[in-house]
Amino acid sequence: MATPAPPPPAQTPAPGSTAPAGPAKAPDPKKYSRFNRDKFISQNADPLQTNNTVVNLRYPTDVGSQEFPHYVVFYPLVREGTDLGQKLLNSGKGVIFDQSDQNRADPENGAAAAGTAGAIIGATLGAAAGANIGANLLKNGGQMTGKGTTPTGGSMGVRAQLSKIFVEKGAAALGTVAGGLVGGAIGGATGVGMSSVAGEQRLVFGDAEIVLHVTDRVTHGYSANWETADLGGLVGAVASGKMSADSFMDSGGGIDFEKLSTGGGELGDYALRKLGKVAGIAGFDSLDNVIQATSKKVENPYKEQLFRSMGFRKFGFDYRFSPRTESEAIAVFGDPDNRKEQPGIIETFLKHMHPTRSQTGLFLTYPSEFLIIYYHRGVENVFVRKISNCALTDMTVDYGAEGFTTFANGCPTEATIRMQFTELETLTTDRIIGGF
Repeated sequence: MATPAPPPPAQTPAPGSTAPAGPAKAPDPKKYSRFNRDKFISQNADPLQTNNTVVNLRYPTDVGSQEFPHYVVFYPLVREGTDLGQKLLNSGKGVIFDQSDQNRADPENGAAAAGTAGAIIGATLGAAAGANIGANLLKNGGQMTGKGTTPTGGSMGVRAQLSKIFVEKGAAALGTVAGGLVGGAIGGATGVGMSSVAGEQRLVFGDAEIVLHVTDRVTHGYSANWETADLGGLVGAVASGKMSADSFMDSGGGIDFEKLSTGGGELGDYALRKLGKVAGIAGFDSLDNVIQATSKKVENPYKEQLFRSMGFRKFGFDYRFSPRTESEAIAVFGDPDNRKEQPGIIETFLKHMHPTRSQTGLFLTYPSEFLIIYYHRGVENVFVRKISNCALTDMTVDYGAEGFTTFANGCPTEATIRMQFTELETLTTDRIIGGF
């Protein structure tokens, strides 16, 4: 049974510092606490007053104050199969993020999905093989041919009876069905097995929390993919109600070209043009062009825009860092003497943008995803559209505005980052109503 995310400890440590979150007890791998975005927010009202991750990074240090009441929080969600994901879970500092409410594939259902895909492939291949076997039986009077088969006699009595059934019922059809059933079962088992070997890649929360002030402009980009399609003159005319199908269809529901061609008028003109194309009459294209040029008429294509899919939303975040204190500099650039514990904002974003190499080097595990939430004075800003899980797809870092300058220790005095996030969920009406 799912349990809520662990309650937050006391106060968040100083910006740029790290601190453990939760007990250091290894949980049962199958009983991890699972929580989704809304449950997390309801249990942790203000991220500036709670400590939910190992690393806490903020810029500027007084974010959330009267001067910076608007802020956005970035939570990287790491893959459970990576070293970092396993470290978080085994230490008790990480919890599984529940994405079952999202309109996308959930790694929790990986085995079932792979089994289904394998069954479909296996059934298709099995049906093809079964059809060949059935056809072979039918061709040879119900007897199997080839090496290792006995035409008649002895133990073939049962086989002869089965062969008769194959012949009478349609060997090819039965072979297709039988092959499909067997192939589907084998393919399904193969899919489940492959999924088990590949392992689950659920998302683990708890590594880092990056709190930044909201920039001057917040832009959310939406796009819908529509495609132009031609219905054609005849179908379009019927679909639009301009003419009745009875005027050109036969009793069987098919198109009666003779009826069309002898009808005269526009129907006759249309039929003759189509018959010429169907028959492949030599030089008809030239004749059609002449008719169009002289009659000044062309077939109405009845163009329609057909909906195909929704595009993924994109979000841009640009930040200019000008550290005023040493703690702000460490929060932005990290601590060069302790980079593992103090990675800095820039490095944290870059780390979770990149994939992880497997132990053998054969595979690259997907990069982390990001949970992004807007806040205003300690509570989620519900007037701004919510953001579902995102991938950091583009990021540039500029050190210096008009030139590269540093403090005495070499730390840059200024840096600008430009980030592009792409949402990973295809939004539907119910999600829009839910605030996304």
